[in-house]
Amino acid sequence: MEQPTEAPVPRYDRDELLGRGTFASVYGLSSHTVVKKILKDGMDKVLHVREEEAMRRMDHPNVLKLIGVAEDNDFKYLVLERCMGTVKDYITGDKKFDEMPPEVEALRQMANGLAYIHSQEVVHRDIKPANVLISSGFVLKIADFGCCKPTAPDGSMSVTSGPKGTKTYFAPEYLRLEVENVTAEERKNIRADKSIDIFSLGCLFFTYIVNKGIHIHLFATPGRTFKLSESYESKVANNILSDKKFMEENGMPRGHYAFEMIDGMTQALSKNRWPLEDGEPGINSVLGTINTELQRQQSQ
Repeated sequence: MEQPTEAPVPRYDRDELLGRGTFASVYGLSSHTVVKKILKDGMDKVLHVREEEAMRRMDHPNVLKLIGVAEDNDFKYLVLERCMGTVKDYITGDKKFDEMPPEVEALRQMANGLAYIHSQEVVHRDIKPANVLISSGFVLKIADFGCCKPTAPDGSMSVTSGPKGTKTYFAPEYLRLEVENVTAEERKNIRADKSIDIFSLGCLFFTYIVNKGIHIHLFATPGRTFKLSESYESKVANNILSDKKFMEENGMPRGHYAFEMIDGMTQALSKNRWPLEDGEPGINSVLGTINTELQRQQSQ
């Protein structure tokens, strides 16, 4: 595995701003690389240390690659492989994604990427359309480890610091940490596990397959759109907490090959969620279902 290099501060094109957040901006660096420029004074040091440490460990075709790291007095710079857009761009109809892989292959790539992340004892905590990038070769890559957290070998993690990520992609047990006013002291005795990512991926799969725009969600009340930045009191969040899904009503027929799988990924109880990979005989899995469908389509 090739390790990221410690490099001098990169010379990037200030006119090629590709994205901007509160404390970080992404600029074009070359035809193959970009640089994520992070303001040191504003950043959550714990989260950004975790982001860098996690990305240094990642080496998988469906996970965005960290190429180099640099810093000066004011900024940290992460040099990353360059992609041409995100799944969010694809879902919202960007015409440059006309050569995307077949739907089931795209699902396989996303599931493979997440399974690899979990194998590295890391939970992502912010799986959503904007955080899956698409390379110039139309390969899907999970990105943005700014909310990630290490897990124990069994996949569990503490929740002392509270939820991180995007509320409308939170698993219900994660939402409850906020809406039920759990105290910091009580959080010390609560543990979540990597299945919160599986729940989020199930929500992403639904939106990807239905492909009617970014504001379609299996927990959205039929006929209503939602915003990714909704509060904890939002309708989607309430529907997640109440386990109210609207898969058929929002565009996925019950006979679709992924219907049962997505329903299994988004079960209210974490113990009932489908695992990503095959385990015990007779237990359904995400990649098992996807690979079976791939084989079926290839045999036709």
